[in-house]
Amino acid sequence: MQEEYKKGILDRLADRLVDLVASFISLFKKDWKRKNRSKMEEWRLMLYALNRSPPGLIGLVLVLMFIFLGIFGPRLAPWDYRFFPSLYNPDTYLAPPGSTFTLNVTELKNGQFINYVTQIHYPLGADHYGRDLVSLILYGARVSFVISILVIVLGVPLGIILGLIAGYYGGKVDELIMRITDMFLAFPALILAIAFSAVLPQRLQAFVSSHALIEKFTIWVFALKPQDAGNLGKLLAVIFAMIIVWWPGYARITRGSTLTEKENLYVEAARAIGLSSRTIMFKHILPNIIGPILVYVTLDFGGVVLMEAGLSFLGLGATPPIADWGRIVYDGSQYFPEKWWLVTFSGFMIMLVALGWNLLGDTLRDILDPKTRRSIEFKVKKQKDQGEGDENA
Repeated sequence: MQEEYKKGILDRLADRLVDLVASFISLFKKDWKRKNRSKMEEWRLMLYALNRSPPGLIGLVLVLMFIFLGIFGPRLAPWDYRFFPSLYNPDTYLAPPGSTFTLNVTELKNGQFINYVTQIHYPLGADHYGRDLVSLILYGARVSFVISILVIVLGVPLGIILGLIAGYYGGKVDELIMRITDMFLAFPALILAIAFSAVLPQRLQAFVSSHALIEKFTIWVFALKPQDAGNLGKLLAVIFAMIIVWWPGYARITRGSTLTEKENLYVEAARAIGLSSRTIMFKHILPNIIGPILVYVTLDFGGVVLMEAGLSFLGLGATPPIADWGRIVYDGSQYFPEKWWLVTFSGFMIMLVALGWNLLGDTLRDILDPKTRRSIEFKVKKQKDQGEGDENA
């Protein structure tokens, strides 16, 4: 009895995406597409399962929106985050949503003062500097996006490597790495992050200030102005603090999976033919345990955004006038509930991003588990021969 999928638009897009990725890999690895047809079919089945999961699709849309705003947000912002309308019109101070004001602006450009009249509209209201909240949210998306990417990219590999080494070698190496891991896990992550965020800024600021190339690169990555170079220390301190508290969880998960995986016959066979320990760990064991780690990474993206916003709310992250969602919530809390828009809209963005990553992570957990993914597949399959039999009947 032959089975086939009822393919919709998303399934056809998934097929094209898999073919595109396979063709790209084939540019660097000859005949990869022909030799890995089973792997390509597995990718298709995973995408088909994702297409049938409404929570997963909602999470994917929210995550893609966050990534889009994180990359292009500063370019889409109507106003610069360092433009302070309250200097030109005091009525823009905490202006409510939907209001519009005329500004008589005087700016210094190229050594000359320029006067012009303009209007500023506040779809979501203004902060206490009269800055457009839409623009602040778009600039804040870049800050949250960059911090979350750096924490995951730098913290996760560190935990994976240490977990692989501990689980594979065992013995004293395992004891040493795990006891260090336990020391970090003994402290609440937020408390430890607060401690490091409080002591690192001055040292990091001195380091960045003494290296002009690093300073320019950091300003470019966060879409900041050169005038804010003196505030980079706090931003970098939050990143390093979160990396320090983020890797232990991955080390423990990877170590547990490695202990189980290294007892399999294929690992013994790899040892028997003389493969090095590094090759066995990274080319044989790691690909077979990466599924749970990817799910954990996806769920942690939302956690990173929440913790970064929490540290900024406590005054340990971005310093005004740098736009940051957590800092906007803190500023708005001083005027809440009368001036409700600062807390509401920036808090809503934080909630959407965290929700998106969690929905996507839960769906990936189901998709990467063959049993639960198979149950999703059965919902969208039809038995061709049986269908034909019913028609004949």
